[in-house]
Amino acid sequence: MKQQLGKTIQQMRKVQGCTQEQMAETLGVSVAAVSKWENGVSCPDITLLPALARYLKTDLNALLSFHEKISEQEAAAVVNEMSEIFFRSGFEAAYEFIMEKIREYPGSDILLLNGAMALSGALAMGKDPEEAQLYKDRIGQLYERAARSEDTAVRDQARYMLASGCMARGEYGRAKELLDGLPEEQTFDKRQMQVNLCLARNELTKAAQIEERKLMQTAVSLSMVFSVLIEIAVREGREEDARYLAEAAGKAAEALDMWEYTAGIPWLELYVHRKDRDNCLEILEKMLTSAAGQWDHTSSPLYRHVKKKEGEDRLGARMRETLIAAVESDEQYAFLHNTEAWERIKTAGYGADRSSKADET
Repeated sequence: MKQQLGKTIQQMRKVQGCTQEQMAETLGVSVAAVSKWENGVSCPDITLLPALARYLKTDLNALLSFHEKISEQEAAAVVNEMSEIFFRSGFEAAYEFIMEKIREYPGSDILLLNGAMALSGALAMGKDPEEAQLYKDRIGQLYERAARSEDTAVRDQARYMLASGCMARGEYGRAKELLDGLPEEQTFDKRQMQVNLCLARNELTKAAQIEERKLMQTAVSLSMVFSVLIEIAVREGREEDARYLAEAAGKAAEALDMWEYTAGIPWLELYVHRKDRDNCLEILEKMLTSAAGQWDHTSSPLYRHVKKKEGEDRLGARMRETLIAAVESDEQYAFLHNTEAWERIKTAGYGADRSSKADET
């Protein structure tokens, strides 16, 4: 009991962003006493518990019931609820909701990670730069905590996100340090073994679901790979190769029945690097129009068994807002800013022919 209570106190204190010294001064105890609580050597006096709970912005039930963990499904449900709050009431309300849940379940590392990632995505949809930086720092603290998790998957994902943030800030040394600490790809494929097991049991639908979702994830990853290769080709001055890569990406997108939004990403990469305003606006309009509708992946034989996830019907609207925010805030799109065509596209986004293919641009 002492160990778990101590861990809970420590985690809740860190959520508040305060030191042992600050907590000790507020509660009128010594720093040594706080250290003993957190290390499980002793417990706070019962008369201190109400004040301790108030200081940690929680209640006695949450403090003493040791909500150590929630399931991955429960964490996903919390994130979905946060998303609803974000679109209904804005970022601040969504942030407070997630932080309240983290205080309620201080030992749930999966909630810590998923909450931080969801907040990062919401923040990317646009906010005053100075205010956004304040929240980026707070979200970074959540990633730092998740990066110390005993859960390997959570820890590695958090370190990857921290490395991504370092890259964006130009902190390349720290980014390399974080990436070097991540494991190489696993030599075994857990999902493939699961498929083999399903086939052995004649559970064909389950096997198909695993493989089709893997194919869907591969298709999205492939689009990202093409985008990076196009950037490299452009920066190396290989214009013909960049065009060839974009065309190859278009063929792959068509063969894999990809969402037009995803299929447009490599072309957008090409046109942005070329500062090709007309084609860039055309592909943006196609992508935003696609996001305004719904991608019915179940109509494709490639993804027939992949069930739609909860909240997936709102994915397009979220992607649309994210893309608009990226164009508005990223300097690489400066050549589009304040143009009449972009103002029309971002406020409408429904005028393009949805049947057109990204590789025909």
